[in-house]
Amino acid sequence: MNVDVLKVNAFTVSPNGGNPAGVVLDSPDLTDKQMKQISKQLNVSETAFVFPSDVADVNVRFFSPTVEVNLCGHATIATFFVMALKGMFSLKKKCVITQETKAGILPVIVYYTNKQVDKVMMTQNNPIYKDIYFDLSLVADSLNIDIQDIDDSLPKQMVSTGLFTIPICIQSFDVLKNMKPDFKKIKKICEKFGAGSFHVFTFEKKESDSVYHARNFAPVYGVNEDPVTGTANGAVSSYLIHNNIIKNKNLICEQGDIIGRPGRVYVEITENTVQVGGKATIALEKTLKI
Repeated sequence: MNVDVLKVNAFTVSPNGGNPAGVVLDSPDLTDKQMKQISKQLNVSETAFVFPSDVADVNVRFFSPTVEVNLCGHATIATFFVMALKGMFSLKKKCVITQETKAGILPVIVYYTNKQVDKVMMTQNNPIYKDIYFDLSLVADSLNIDIQDIDDSLPKQMVSTGLFTIPICIQSFDVLKNMKPDFKKIKKICEKFGAGSFHVFTFEKKESDSVYHARNFAPVYGVNEDPVTGTANGAVSSYLIHNNIIKNKNLICEQGDIIGRPGRVYVEITENTVQVGGKATIALEKTLKI
């Protein structure tokens, strides 16, 4: 069986940037085992497979090389951006499409400018904030930095719009860039609080329009450093607004530059609704023999 596949980088316009996902737009009668195999052959964390749906515009299933996952943010952005590029939706300025997923029926919005695809946005869960106590010296030790390099004025909380992350604010871009984390120690701290990652960021950013520059460490999920993270950036943006640290509710978060996968995540927050998204680009199109 031949299957047409794409590798698509989400949150970037660069073929070498962002977070790569597999996309199969015309999914034949593939077994779960075959879908895992495709994800493994593409060497990506998740691949999205598009099927017809009786209850939404499309049915999308997400497979890692080993398991099916309920939802994947960067693969969603990649899939709908490519579908829009290939002319599968209306060219009106704001096009709302529904996707049936294992996490429920979720809306995705495709924005066009002058009939060109501008960005894709997806709605996350309403944010949940939990106050926690963590010893900053242990956090600094896990990141291999001095305790003075951490801004301790921000509230000690973890936040979730789907997965809990612990926001950690760093005083400077140079410290963020040069830190050499101890992933075993980070995993131990995350497991203690039931969090999925450290979202480490600094307000010293590369571009004036951005809110911060971030790195995301998620050894709990077997991902020591995620290149560009939709869920965590949406969650931490809502945390900053919730705690009156920033006022702007339309944000751009920088991530990935430090590890050579530059990406930009757009975050839009209205009352308690968090949307994340961005651009995407096709890095590879090929046919796999399964």
